[in-house]
Amino acid sequence: MGNLDISACKEWFSVAYVEALAYAAGYAVTIVYVDHFGVDLELRDRALRVDVQMKCTNEPETKSDHIAYSLDTRTYNLLSDPGRNVPAYLFVVEVPSSKADWVSCGTDGVHLRRCGYYTSMSTLKPTHNKSVKVARANRLTVASLDQLMRKARGGR
Repeated sequence: MGNLDISACKEWFSVAYVEALAYAAGYAVTIVYVDHFGVDLELRDRALRVDVQMKCTNEPETKSDHIAYSLDTRTYNLLSDPGRNVPAYLFVVEVPSSKADWVSCGTDGVHLRRCGYYTSMSTLKPTHNKSVKVARANRLTVASLDQLMRKARGGR
């Protein structure tokens, strides 16, 4: 196995996870390489755009109905800015503790483990409290990404 830092592995694994879902849903993904405004990815459909802050975390020993993820104050406030004209989301991909368990390949396909979740940052108020609750009920799937994009377009 390679020697890439675990933080970089988590970052790019989470991006690949979302890219797989987005392309399966028919949406383009633009990676933002310089994070000036708290955005790592943009999901696009023609002129429509949704901003995404990506995070990846190890699966906890005990599961609750949400993941509490701490963002730095600057990023939190950029994403929750009431003056935003583009919806902003926090996506958290949860992976097994062992990197060897993140992906399995077999004759039936490639399986990415574990699961991704999302929460809207646009509905939160800027604050110094940086912890964001991401409900496990908000699973990232092809259908849920499509729903987020439809909502951004003004639909349901």
